[in-house]
This record gives sequence, C-alpha cells and structure tokens, in this order.
Amino acid sequence: MDTQKAFQLIDRVLPFEACLYHQILPLSLENHCLHLGMVTLEDVAALDYVRRILSFMNYSLIPQSIASEAHYAALSAYLSYAGKQHPVAAAEPLQPVAATEPPISQHAKETFLVDVPDEIEDMMPSNVSAVSAPPADLHQTVTDRQSLLEAHATNPELARTFILNSESLAPSPLPSPGDALPGLAATVRYLNSPPDFLATLPPSQLLQELLGRILTGGIGRLYFERRAGGGRVLWSQNGVLQSVLNELPLGVFQGVIDELKVLTHLPLATVQQPKQVEIERTYQKNRLLLRLRVMPKAQGEEATLQILRGAALKFYQQQQLADLSRDALTIAQELQKKVCEIRDRTRSGSRGIFDQTNVVPALSQVLQLVEQQLEELSHLHPESNDEK
Repeated sequence: MDTQKAFQLIDRVLPFEACLYHQILPLSLENHCLHLGMVTLEDVAALDYVRRILSFMNYSLIPQSIASEAHYAALSAYLSYAGKQHPVAAAEPLQPVAATEPPISQHAKETFLVDVPDEIEDMMPSNVSAVSAPPADLHQTVTDRQSLLEAHATNPELARTFILNSESLAPSPLPSPGDALPGLAATVRYLNSPPDFLATLPPSQLLQELLGRILTGGIGRLYFERRAGGGRVLWSQNGVLQSVLNELPLGVFQGVIDELKVLTHLPLATVQQPKQVEIERTYQKNRLLLRLRVMPKAQGEEATLQILRGAALKFYQQQQLADLSRDALTIAQELQKKVCEIRDRTRSGSRGIFDQTNVVPALSQVLQLVEQQLEELSHLHPESNDEK
C-alpha cells in the first residue's frame, strides 16, 4: 500500500469521516479508476456512496478487500500525517463556528481530485457546489478525529452518517396543509459565545444552541460521549468536525439527552439496549429528518443525533422506498406461491378440507385493495403510464 497516495486521496476524494464510517480506504487512482479497499465488500451503502462521489468525476471503481486491522492502522497513520502537515504555532481556545460560510480555498476542496486544481470548475456539474473549507484549528480537528477513530474502534454502535453536499439540490417541498409537519424550534442566542459558556446553560437551552449550530445547512450531526469526569459533545457539518464541548457536567449532559428523548417521543427511562427513532420536522420552510440513537453504556447513556435535509434527505427517502418496494415485491411473490399451493392441493383431492367460503373472498378483498393502491400510486408517477 502506498500510504502517501492513500492520504492524498483521503484529503481530496473521500473524507476521513466517510472512510471511518463506511470502513473504506482509497488506495490509488490509476487511469481514471479508483482502487478502493473495503473491510466488507458486500457493503452496498458504502459502494453507493463512493460511486455517487466518483460519478461527478467520471471515474470508475475497483473494490478490493482489506483487513479491519489494516484499515484502522491506515487511518491512525493518516491522523499522524495530518497533524504533521498542519502544525499549529500556538494553542488557542476553541472558537465557535461563524454564522457565515468561510471562503473556499482552491486547495481546500476535500471531495474532488484532479491532476490540475484549475480544472475543478470545468469538471464539476453546475449543480454541484464546493465543499466547505475545514475548520481553522486543524490541530484540534486531528485530535478530535483521533477520538472519533478510537470511539469507532471500541463502539461499533455509532450511528452512520451520509456525507453528501445537500446544498446542491433544492429543498424538499413542503407537505400539503393536511399533512403539515410540526416545526422544529431552534433559538440561538449565543452563537458567538465560546463553547465553555454553553456548558453553563440549562439542558433545554443548551439543546437549542446545539441544534442551531447544526441546522445552518447540509447534514448536521451531534455525538454525545460520556466520560468519567463529564460529558463531551462533538458536532459536525457535512462530515467535517466543527467544534467540541468538553467537560460538560453529567447532570446537564444527561439532561440534554432527556430533552432529545422528549423531542422524539422516547420514554425517559434509561435504555437497556440501543434504540433508534426518526421523526420529520420543518425548519425555515425546509423539510428535515431527525434520527436519534441512544445507546446504553456501563457508565450511562450516550447518543447520536443526525439531521438530514436537501439531497441527503432525498437520497435517504429513495433508499427507504427502494427497500419497501423490494419487500412488497417479495411478499407479493410469496402470496402468489401460497395461492398456487392452495389451488394445487385443492385439485389433488383436498376439496373436503378447504373452506373456500372464507379464504377466497378474503383474498379477493385484499387484492382489490392492493389494486386500488397501485392505481393511486400510478397517478403519483404519471411518467410510468407514458411508458406503457
């Protein structure tokens, strides 16, 4: 493995967080073909994610298997490499994320790789926007990435994240008035205050501040990590770590998790096994999906909150519909087999024990309902009728 090539590809094509989450590693790029190491070659979600990224650059993909230990060692080595590439002159307190987007550097695009940086704009479709620049405090970013790497190594229950740029697509349309979703309240009063100040806020107000910081655009994520001396909250935007809140009093830490439980209608009792819940809300006329996962640990509860919007939400909904469609087709095929089996057994001499007065009318009623629903579905997708 050429580690230097792999590290450059992590910097420019597949972000560190994506490699950690999907357990993948870009190995080399040859003749417009990316050689991708995968811990699990059958991981469809990982393959879909990488192909989506490569499609913008007209690159093909060759996956190959790598050991989990090699993947972990490579990412650990990358963190050491990243720390040496971006030394920090003096330690400075962590600053909150600014309300405005930072200027995009020509050398700070983490998603795309071309031979000549000036060709990026020519290769990118008009509907694809550039990735935001990384945080200014790169030393802190490397440190916190190391924490995330260690957390993933010891905590396989960490919720996964789609790392897409959702600003390139228009927001999902609002539902009709009859199906209107509740709004999500996120009042930010201390956007320019240091993270240490946020630790002094009560749980309900702290949650508002945290939500406001990850609702500025794209995909937001909060990770609540419990430690012996206090809680720790990390938040990221579009897969890039933004800031960290350290040494949060455990009472406030658990209080914020409880506030999230109330928001997502989970019981306040301590969970005995991992629980995940999803709710939809609207925020500033945009549709959101909030996915909360609460995990029991020896010292108490930990949690992750992921917010999907725009392209990420649309992609997720498409995946959900695809899964439902496959399930529906499988069930329909199974129903057909069962009906054929009933018919064959009836023909073979089991008439006396088959009560068709109950089964046949009931099946007919179910099929009529399904037919009506299919008719409604065809009207929702008129293009399918044009192809007939």
